[in-house]
Amino acid sequence: MTEVEGVVAIAGITSILWGGVLLWRGGILAGCLAVLLSGCCLGYPLFHIPVQPIPITLDRVLWVVLLAQCVLWRRFGWAVGKPAGAADATLAILLIVLAASALGLGAEPGDTKAIAKLVFFFVMPVGIYWAARQADFSDTATTWLLASLTVFGVYLAVTAIGERYDLAWLVAPPYILSAEHAEFLGRARGPLLSPIGNGILFGTCSVAALLLFARSGRWTRLALGLILAFMLVGVFLTLTRSVWMGVGLGLVLVGAMQLPPAWRKTVVAASLLAAVLVVITQWENLQSFKRDKAVSAEEMAESARLRPILAAVAWKMFLDRPLWGCGFGRYGEVAKEYFSDRSMDLPLERARPYVQHNVLLALLTETGLVGAGLFCALLAVWARDAWRLWRNPWASSAHRQLGPLLLAAETNYLVNGMFHDVAIIPMVNMLLFFLAGAVQGLRNAYEESIPVLVHEGDPGA
Repeated sequence: MTEVEGVVAIAGITSILWGGVLLWRGGILAGCLAVLLSGCCLGYPLFHIPVQPIPITLDRVLWVVLLAQCVLWRRFGWAVGKPAGAADATLAILLIVLAASALGLGAEPGDTKAIAKLVFFFVMPVGIYWAARQADFSDTATTWLLASLTVFGVYLAVTAIGERYDLAWLVAPPYILSAEHAEFLGRARGPLLSPIGNGILFGTCSVAALLLFARSGRWTRLALGLILAFMLVGVFLTLTRSVWMGVGLGLVLVGAMQLPPAWRKTVVAASLLAAVLVVITQWENLQSFKRDKAVSAEEMAESARLRPILAAVAWKMFLDRPLWGCGFGRYGEVAKEYFSDRSMDLPLERARPYVQHNVLLALLTETGLVGAGLFCALLAVWARDAWRLWRNPWASSAHRQLGPLLLAAETNYLVNGMFHDVAIIPMVNMLLFFLAGAVQGLRNAYEESIPVLVHEGDPGA
């Protein structure tokens, strides 16, 4: 054994031991956070073992460990089962439909692309959703979750400044600045190597800071205010318009929820007016500006003109297969014939190399009304349950705040999803499904226990 191999072996054993302690002390929530953190910062670009058909990465290993942990916790009674609800049923049906679509509808033996997309972007998120539903979200644990997201947001902001101004010593992991990954180089793309994915992380972390701000003392509020402003610098450095809209809308939405009712309309109206004024006065600059190092402002403007072409292709594909779509994971293959269609008076060839730039249109083309409808229904039920948790008078203030956090994450997801297929950005679905699982677990548990609380709190009830 070489010296380097010895160091790696010692580091691996130490990590396993400390990881075991963390999972034991922190429970399922710690396991969920370990999967999310490793997937964001220690994922495929940093380290992977090229095993076929699925390469091994740290987050995938930890995901399997997390599921095993959940089984053991349930087996020994350390995790309490929570009642299922409409969201759980909708998610189960959606996963069955996606699996059937990926395995059927023209799928060829040996073609693992659709299966990989299903596993990485939906099966793994469903796994962390199931784990988060069972996690013990005490008030302290919930506060620590918000604090962890806030600290992670600070890390993203520091990295964003380092990326934008070529300050390599501020950027970790170093692959973020590597020209080997050329796409989006020059913007704050973060550890996900995507300014859109980075923006969704920023949107969630900034709202976590805002929620902590709402129940902190004066000096803590001052620190959190500075942290939030620092995060917004990172948001700006993504140089992505959909990110700016998503983060802004999420903060306004959650901020308004924290205000007294008399102030809400005024704050929302003022925020919308400010946004409109910015768009009116800066329209030309917002249309095209240089962002990526290897792409000119003219090329960036051209990329915006591709979206109507991709939308037209998606619509034609939908009309041909409206109910079930062309098959999950098969858009790239089936769309080729549409880009050669001369009946549409559009420069279709320009858009041939690109994936769909809309998360709902991407699902609509591949899974039709059935798959896209189920996904929209799932997001709607999650939003409804997040609002109900926020309004639940029996829930603690810490637990209630997970409702707005999920609403902000959905807002960022959908705003960015109107311009990008955010479902195929690594870890974006994982984060969204994790927060949804946390809200579902709490909301269902509270609703199940409300009659008991009423009976015990009011003997005359």
